[in-house]
Amino acid sequence: LKTPLLGIRQLSALVLDDDTLSEDGRRKLELIRATADEAMGRVDHLLSATADEGEEMLGWGPVNVETLVEDVVHRLQPHAEYKGQTLRYDRPEPSCRVEGDELRLQEAVRNLVSNALKYSPEGETIDVEVTCAPESVRISVADNGPGLSGADQKRLFSPFQRLTPQPTGNERSSGVGLYITKQVMNLHGGDVDVVTAEGEGSTFTLVLPTMPSSRLRRADSGAPPAVTTPST
Repeated sequence: LKTPLLGIRQLSALVLDDDTLSEDGRRKLELIRATADEAMGRVDHLLSATADEGEEMLGWGPVNVETLVEDVVHRLQPHAEYKGQTLRYDRPEPSCRVEGDELRLQEAVRNLVSNALKYSPEGETIDVEVTCAPESVRISVADNGPGLSGADQKRLFSPFQRLTPQPTGNERSSGVGLYITKQVMNLHGGDVDVVTAEGEGSTFTLVLPTMPSSRLRRADSGAPPAVTTPST
C-alpha cells in the first residue's frame, strides 16, 4: 500500500515543478500530494494498531479543534465539488481546545466527513459543526443520505463491516473507517454519538473532553504543555 502511495506523492511533486501550471491545477495537485501523505499515515496507524501499540503511539498535546476541522473540510472540498455536493462548515467562536493526538483526531474527523460525502447523493449538502461546552467539545457531521437500519447500526464500529448503503459515486469502502474512528475516540477518553434512521440521513458526532483550563492557559502562554497520558 505504501509503495503506490509514495509513487503518487512523488509524481505529483514532479508535476508541481511545472511553471506552466494554472493556479487551480497547482491547488489540486497540492491536495493530491497532501492526501497521499495522509493515506500513508493511515497505513502506519493500521500497522501500529495491529501491533497493539495503542496509546503509546499517541503524540499527546493541545489541539485547536476548529483549525483541525477546517483543514479536513478544505482537503475534502474537491470530492464534494466532483459530486456537486455542498460541504458547509462555520468556524465556531470562541476557540475550542482538547488534548490529544492531532493526526489521529484529524483522521477520525476525516473518516466521518468522507463517509458523509461518499454515501450522500449528488447535489446534497453535508454540514460540519463544532460546539464548545465547559465539559466537552462536539464535532458533528450531518448528511441527508440513506441513513442506517437497526441491523446496520449494530455493526457500525466492527472492523471490515460493509453496511447496506452503497457509495453514490463509485467510491470504494474498506469497512474500517468507523472502526478506526471509534478506536481513536476510546484512546482520547471520548465517544461517538450516532443519530440515524433508514431513509432519513445520519448525524455522527465525536465527543471529546474539553482541555482543562489550567493547561489551556499554559498552552496559550507558550509554555510547554505538561506530559499526560490518556485514561482508558
